[in-house]
Amino acid sequence: MLKKLGMISLLCVVIASLAACGKSGEKAASGTAKSELVEASIDNASYILTGEDDGVSENKKHGLLAVTLKVKNVSDSDVTFLGSEDIKLYDGDKQFNPKRNVYSSEVDLEIDNSGDIGAGKVKTMTYVFDVEKDKTYEIGLHPNSMDHDQNQKSEEIKLKLDTKKYAESFDALNDPAKALTAYIDTIYLGKDNSDYEKYVTADKAALQDKAKKNFKEKMDGIFTENNISDSKLDKLYSSYQSFLAQKAKIEAKVSANAKGKAVVVLNYSAIPLSDLRGKVFDYKKEYWKNTDDYDPKKSEKYALSKFDTILNKLDPKEGHYDLKVLMIQKDGKWTVDNSDENSAEEISNVFAAGEVY
Repeated sequence: MLKKLGMISLLCVVIASLAACGKSGEKAASGTAKSELVEASIDNASYILTGEDDGVSENKKHGLLAVTLKVKNVSDSDVTFLGSEDIKLYDGDKQFNPKRNVYSSEVDLEIDNSGDIGAGKVKTMTYVFDVEKDKTYEIGLHPNSMDHDQNQKSEEIKLKLDTKKYAESFDALNDPAKALTAYIDTIYLGKDNSDYEKYVTADKAALQDKAKKNFKEKMDGIFTENNISDSKLDKLYSSYQSFLAQKAKIEAKVSANAKGKAVVVLNYSAIPLSDLRGKVFDYKKEYWKNTDDYDPKKSEKYALSKFDTILNKLDPKEGHYDLKVLMIQKDGKWTVDNSDENSAEEISNVFAAGEVY
């Protein structure tokens, strides 16, 4: 008899436990939360920069975290979340709303979490929260039933949000700037930068060859009387790169970074090769004065022999406006988006052709 009573008691405990699992607002060990209307979990999350004044570069404690929720409608009617009013972020007794109108055309970022969820259907919805790095919050969800007969509003359910899990994405926000710096150092300045292999994916040889061709076009436009041989061009370009590596300055800062695309703002100074013309003419005049020979090819050849001396007389010039460089991520690394002429061509024009405006 006692044995039967023990079994009955154990059965009651099991039944009670099962019943508790179906209670509204339940938090499961798996990271899901369930009510009579929905079952929700955090699908993924990552820090982003929207192109607005996000403050991440200046303040390493706060950032915008885009959290994607996976929500399943477990009811028999449609459910909806009525905007940010039904999604909250809790920090103890403090309450915050998600960011509204998160949009950036530069990186194709548009957060859209509107719409209903049909009965038995699953939908992912993304919300952006301003959070403190390495801190734990709760996300509160308050779904609404679209069954007008019942006019049902579910009890709020909560999900734990541990921002430490996404610290790697926070630290990676500035990777595009590191990649662009290494890209310019390696391709245009001829400098060794260990960040190139770490952050950059690009056809180095093809880009270096294109840079040399841009430089040659500039030289052909200045030294019009002489056909510069390939061997001579190599020497000229080597001198130019060496001088540029010493004098040029670049400062790259990420303004937007999301969904594998980034915008990097580049502040720079470079060598204005257009200033060569006046210096070249000075050496032509020197040749004419010293030789009484006004042969244009000979005088220009003399000026060409003074190329290194001329370079040392050129002062670096700061760009009057910053370059906005569009970058894309491939296999975890970054490269300049070659489909965007403003990014790829302007960089080559500045650092290979010396067109500084």
